[in-house]
Amino acid sequence: MALEMGARLVLLDEKEAREFARKLDLKVLGTIGLLIWAKKEGFIDNFKVYLDALQIKAGFRVSQQHYKHVLKEVNEEK
Repeated sequence: MALEMGARLVLLDEKEAREFARKLDLKVLGTIGLLIWAKKEGFIDNFKVYLDALQIKAGFRVSQQHYKHVLKEVNEEK
């Protein structure tokens, strides 16, 4: 569908779906990537609040290693 619509970007979190989309030469962005973009563009001030809410309220899973990595990337490391 993304190819038919001429989409430049697809939002996906599932590993297999991301891999398949990349094989089709689609640019992929996940939920965390979207939050990183929003932080860097100034749409949100506190990345950690949103990431924590995703984990607590929505059951979004992220490894501790990746959690620390993305906090560092947006300059919100502990």
